[in-house]
Amino acid sequence: MSRFSSEPFPGGSAMAAGGSGAAGGAPPQRPRREEGGAGREAGGAAPCGVHLRARPCRHVRALRWRRPRFRGLHATHGSAAPRSPRLTYASRGRERRKPAVSVGNVGQLAVDLVISTLCMPKVGYFYTDCLVPMVGNNPYATTKENSVELSINAEVYSLPSKKLVVLQIRSPFIKNKYRPFCQTLLSWVESSKCARVILLSSSHAYQRDDEQLLGTPLRYLLTPALEKAIEGHMQELKWKEMEKVAAYPGISDTEKVLHIPGGGITKLLFTESCSKGIHMAVLLKFCSEGDNIPDAFGLVNYLNEWLQLIEIRRNSSTDASLEREIPDPSSQWKIPSSWRLLFGSGLPPALF
Repeated sequence: MSRFSSEPFPGGSAMAAGGSGAAGGAPPQRPRREEGGAGREAGGAAPCGVHLRARPCRHVRALRWRRPRFRGLHATHGSAAPRSPRLTYASRGRERRKPAVSVGNVGQLAVDLVISTLCMPKVGYFYTDCLVPMVGNNPYATTKENSVELSINAEVYSLPSKKLVVLQIRSPFIKNKYRPFCQTLLSWVESSKCARVILLSSSHAYQRDDEQLLGTPLRYLLTPALEKAIEGHMQELKWKEMEKVAAYPGISDTEKVLHIPGGGITKLLFTESCSKGIHMAVLLKFCSEGDNIPDAFGLVNYLNEWLQLIEIRRNSSTDASLEREIPDPSSQWKIPSSWRLLFGSGLPPALF
């Protein structure tokens, strides 16, 4: 079983090294730092990295954990994790897709739809101390057997047949950890030689200017490197580029700047990608907090217009001797089982 963290959770015996302490009733103890090769290597493990698991966790009968030793794509017990962040999974030439933790979590919900619909298998974890720690059951469970698999705050999914790698983020950032996370993520992108990166995000609808109020609520951004590579493909799709706004509201003659309120790390990732020459596209939707399921469908359909991840089946009907094709793309995305609890569990019967 691959490790989730190199440090114990506060006050918990769940991270006991060597798998002892949780089942026998003994008081929780902090794992000891072992000397030599069995503990953490001298200098400590890097705070971020991509770790690939060896096998899915099928059953969890007791909180017993061991530290894995990584050898390529295989993990064995008895040693610490690799010292530097690295991705050993072959991802060169593939598209990488990730959500930004932004208003309404629209990007994360859209990525949920992609992973669930394409049945993308999990291939690893993005190990970082920049996100709030969390653990839960498999959000894409389809059977009782795979529902007990554990999921953490950042995981990597892959579909070789479509040359697609997806990073799903499930928790917010720790304060002042935005920039270290962006640096580590972009280092991973550069080292893996992926073809392009697509960031799914959102922005506050109430902070749009007059120009942004017109037309579709969907926008895109391209780095200069990607814009040169695709050569006007977005104009063929008749998409609208994200408008720049005045640096000082009410003063129209000032310099125009990129402003993405509520977009989280979207602007930082985009500007850093521009300076590094990374092929990155940002797809975002203006929205408000609330029931953001329709926004997620709108964003993933927007993505599908470009990448054709799924084939949109159309229902033909005849009206006044004219054939009309009525697409219903939202019905063709598979909603993950975890969405049943988006707004919490049902009302307790004791209330009635």
